[in-house]
Amino acid sequence: MTASSLAPLQTWGGEIGVEYYSQTAVLFLVIFSLLMIGIGIVASRYQTNQEEYFAAGRRGGLIVIALSMFASIQSGWGMIGVTGTGSLLGPEYLMLVAAGTPFGFVLSYWLLGRKMRMLGELRNAMTAPDAMYYRFEDERVRLLGIASVILGSMGYLAAQYAALGIIGALILPVNFFEALLIGLVIVGFYTVVGGMLAAIWSDAIQGAMMVMGAILTAYFIITNYPGGTDAMVSTISTQQPEFFNFTLLGMDGIAGIGLLLSVIVIQLTVAGQPHATTKFYMIKDVSLLKWGALITAFSYMLTALYWVAAPFVRAGILSGEIPDPGNPDAALPLALVEFAPDIVVAFVLTSVIAAIMSTSNGFLNMSSAAVVHDYFVEHLDRDLTDGQEVLYGRVTTIAILAAAGLLAATFPGLIFVLGAAGWAIFAAVIFPCVAIAYNWKGATAEGALWGSLTGLGLTLVLAYGVEYLSLSLPMGILGGQLAMVIGYVVFVAVSLVTSTNTYEDLDPDIQEIMDLGRTRGGSVSSRRIPDERASDDD
Repeated sequence: MTASSLAPLQTWGGEIGVEYYSQTAVLFLVIFSLLMIGIGIVASRYQTNQEEYFAAGRRGGLIVIALSMFASIQSGWGMIGVTGTGSLLGPEYLMLVAAGTPFGFVLSYWLLGRKMRMLGELRNAMTAPDAMYYRFEDERVRLLGIASVILGSMGYLAAQYAALGIIGALILPVNFFEALLIGLVIVGFYTVVGGMLAAIWSDAIQGAMMVMGAILTAYFIITNYPGGTDAMVSTISTQQPEFFNFTLLGMDGIAGIGLLLSVIVIQLTVAGQPHATTKFYMIKDVSLLKWGALITAFSYMLTALYWVAAPFVRAGILSGEIPDPGNPDAALPLALVEFAPDIVVAFVLTSVIAAIMSTSNGFLNMSSAAVVHDYFVEHLDRDLTDGQEVLYGRVTTIAILAAAGLLAATFPGLIFVLGAAGWAIFAAVIFPCVAIAYNWKGATAEGALWGSLTGLGLTLVLAYGVEYLSLSLPMGILGGQLAMVIGYVVFVAVSLVTSTNTYEDLDPDIQEIMDLGRTRGGSVSSRRIPDERASDDD
C-alpha cells in the first residue's frame, strides 16, 4: 500500500462534495470579518516602529500569549486536515495526535520559554533568525534562518488557505478560488495594517471561539448520529474492522508506520516553529510561563474534540447514512451539516475560519519580519526609519500572502501533507539552531550550517517533489519529516567534530541565558551587550 492510497490526492478547485447554504453562516462570517478588520485598524495606531509591528511592543499578557500560541497550530491544518486524515486512518492516529501535540507544547515552553524571554530583553531579539545569530554569531546561520522562515511560512500558510477556500466555498455562494481570494483579502488587510499586535489580539478571540466550537461539534455529532456511538462502532466493526486496529502500525498493520512516526516527529519539534520563539519574546512576566504551558496544552486538547467527526463520518459513509464527498478534507464540514443545527454549523464553520486566520496573521508577520528586520536591517545593515520598517513589512506581507495563496491553489495533495511540509521547513533549521543549540553547549556553527542545509534541501525535495511528481515514500513516511531527522543527525555529528562558536566562545550574556533554569531560578544578571554597530558608532 502506498502513501497516496493511505491519503488520496485531491484537486483543490474541485467540488468539495458537501451541499450547504445558510444565511446564518453568511451573517456570522460577515460579522467576524468586520471584527477582525476593526482589530487591525485599532492595532494600526500602535504600529510606529519594528518592535511594535513585529513584537507587539513586548506587552503580551499570559492568557493572550498562551491562547495565541495554541491557536497558531490548531488551525485549518489541524481542524480540517487532521480530521480528514483521521477519517481515513482511524482513531489510533487521532489519539496519537491528541496526546502527543500537547506534550510538544510543554516541551517547547520548557526548552525555550525563559531563555527566549531573556534573550528578547537583553539583546532586543524579535525573530527566530535573531536567536540563531546570537547563539552562533555567524551571518550564514542568520541567512539560513531567514530562508527557513520565508519558505516554511509559505508552505504552512498555503495549508491554511487551502482550508480557507474549502470552508469559504461552503459558506458563501462562490467556488473554491473565489472563496480563497475573499479570505486572502480579509486576512491580508488586518494583518498588513495591524502587525503582530493585531495577530495576538485576534488569536485570543479566535482561540476562545475554537474551543467553544469544538465542544459544540462533539456534542451534536455524538447525540444526533442515528443510533449514537454504539451504532457508529457497530457499523465500522462490521464493514471496515481494520479502522479500529490498535497496532501502532496503522490500518492493515504495516503501511502506516512511517506516517505515525512522522506525526511523532512533528509533535516533538513544536519548539522548532518560529511562532513559539517569537511569542516568548512578547510575554510581560517570565515567571508566569509555567502556567502558559498548561493553558496552551489544555486548550489544544479541548479543540481535539473536532476530530470526533472522523469516525462518525466514516460510519455514515459505510452505512449509506451520508454521501461520500470523495474528499477526505470535507469530513468535518460534512459531519456538521449532517448532524448539527444550523446555528451551530454557522458558528463552528466561522470558528474554523477564525483558526485559519489566527495562524495566517502570525506567520505572515513573522515572514515579513524575516525580510525586513533580519535581512535588510540586521544582515545588510540598512538604516531604515521607523516608518520605512513598517512600510516594508506591510509590502512584504502582501507578497508572501500572494505566494502562499498561489501555492494553495495549485498543490495536488491533502491539507495535512501540505501543512507537514511547511512545518518541516521550519523545524529542519530552527529546531537544531535554537531549541537544541540553546540547551547544548557543544553545538557549533559548522554543525548548524551543515545540518540545516541538509535538512532544508532534503525537505524541499522530499516534501514537495514527491507530491508534484506523484511519487510516494514507503510505509506512508512524510518526506519533510524524514528530511528533518537526517538533518538533525548531520547537525549533531558535525558539531561533535568541530569547535566554532561553542559555549566557551559566546558573549557572557548569551552564556548566562544558556545557563538559565528552564522553570525557575538562574536569573540573568548581565546587561545587554552592545552589538558591533553600536560599538563602531561610539
